[in-house]
Amino acid sequence: MNEYYVAVFDSTHYALKFEKAVRSGGFDISIMPVPREITASCGISAKLNSDDIDKVMALAAKENLKVAGYYRVEVQNGRKTYLPST
Repeated sequence: MNEYYVAVFDSTHYALKFEKAVRSGGFDISIMPVPREITASCGISAKLNSDDIDKVMALAAKENLKVAGYYRVEVQNGRKTYLPST
């Protein structure tokens, strides 16, 4: 099984601010459209490595970045499952 995380946002501005802060923090991040399975969002999401998620979430909290939610994405046999993360 493969897994990664997706962060979603209420506005494009929040997504771009998050991307800049995470990159500046030295973490890998990819901006992508929000997956269909995740409905609430501005349309832009950030793909994050599962190994970095705790540090990225701490950075987001420290920098007061507005994230609508995080989802753990599990990929198994080509199927993706989206699980809300706390």
